[in-house]
Amino acid sequence: MGSGRNRFALFVFDLSAAVSAIVGGIAVATNVDSFPREWLVGSPFSDYVMPGAILAIVVGGSAALAAAATAAAPRLGAPISILAGLVLMSWIVGELVVLNQNSAGTSPRSLVEPIYFAVGLAMAVLGLVLWRRGRRSSNE
Repeated sequence: MGSGRNRFALFVFDLSAAVSAIVGGIAVATNVDSFPREWLVGSPFSDYVMPGAILAIVVGGSAALAAAATAAAPRLGAPISILAGLVLMSWIVGELVVLNQNSAGTSPRSLVEPIYFAVGLAMAVLGLVLWRRGRRSSNE
């Protein structure tokens, strides 16, 4: 896959993660997308306002910054995408560790977590490929 295609793919992953996390975070924080409170038992949260805000601002914001940087300045976008991908993967791991999904009688696993983890991984890997390629070409 050429550098231009990698950059476009990275931009698409960054942008889709940003939109999804920002919209999803707002929906969670405002209770539009409601989840059982039982899932929060044992977590540091009493409601979904703060987790929704973190999802929108930290996860969505880092992915939005990565998308903008990837579009405008690929040398800057690549390392930011790596970090945003790591943020997204960390969010997913944290969600699985913190939420007590078994308590509400629901399945602790869905396709959502593996899909978003894979998106974060794609962001990190494509960012790394572009970052290394950019470093190599600047050293020549």
